[in-house]
Parts: sequence; structure tokens; C-alpha cells
Amino acid sequence: MSCPSYGPHIRVPDLSDYRRTEVLDGTKSSKESSEARKGFSYLITATTSIGVAYAVKNVVSQFVSSMSASAHVLAVSKMEIKLSDIPEGKNMASQWRGKPLFVCHRTRKEIEQEAAVEVSQVGDPQHDLDRVKKNLNRLS
Repeated sequence: MSCPSYGPHIRVPDLSDYRRTEVLDGTKSSKESSEARKGFSYLITATTSIGVAYAVKNVVSQFVSSMSASAHVLAVSKMEIKLSDIPEGKNMASQWRGKPLFVCHRTRKEIEQEAAVEVSQVGDPQHDLDRVKKNLNRLS
């Protein structure tokens, strides 16, 4: 690479090795190569726009997820089931916090059968009547 000299102390480098071949001739208009340059500019603009949109989406999703309920709030969440919708003798399965929940509406015969079981024969030493809510008038 040669450097023409402009006076005793100023040397200007020749950067023609780095120029595109379409614009090497300084006397020609660069309009002919403008389409290629526009295409490159559009490509860079589109790529940058997609990158910015992706970054904005990540920031917004992190912001929205930070406003959701925390784990300790979800741990004390409730689930309500209308027991009157379950016919006697039928079962219902639903999900609570991602785990299955089974509800059985027992018949009077099933309740009496479970009440007759001796507590010493089962693994959990709690009587069936102690485990059921509203058991006061069920068997009487």
C-alpha cells in the first residue's frame, strides 16, 4: 500500500484495497451499486429489528412473570368442589396444583361398612367417622 505525500509531514494512506470493486473508479457515479448497498442496509436493519424485538419480548415476559403469585402464596391456595354435583356412589377426579384429586360420594352402605372396621386393623389409626366432615347426622 503506497501513501501519497501532501507536503513534508502529511501522508494519506491508499485504502483502495478495502473498497468495493464497483466504487473503485472515482470518476464514475455510485448509483449503479446503490441497489446492492440498499439490500445490505435492509438486511442489517431487519436483523437488528428482530434482535431488539426478541430482547423486548424477554424483558416483558420476565417483568410479567415477576408479578405472578409466589410459591408460598400458591401453597395456601384453595380449591372448591360442589359436592352436590357428584351423585351418590360416584367418583370425581380433578387436578389441584398439578396433582390428581379424587372425591368419592359414598353411599350409606359404604359409610356403614367403613364405620364397622376396627381401627387397629388399618394403617392409619384414625376412625373413618373422625375423618369425614359433617358426620354428626349421617348415621343417625
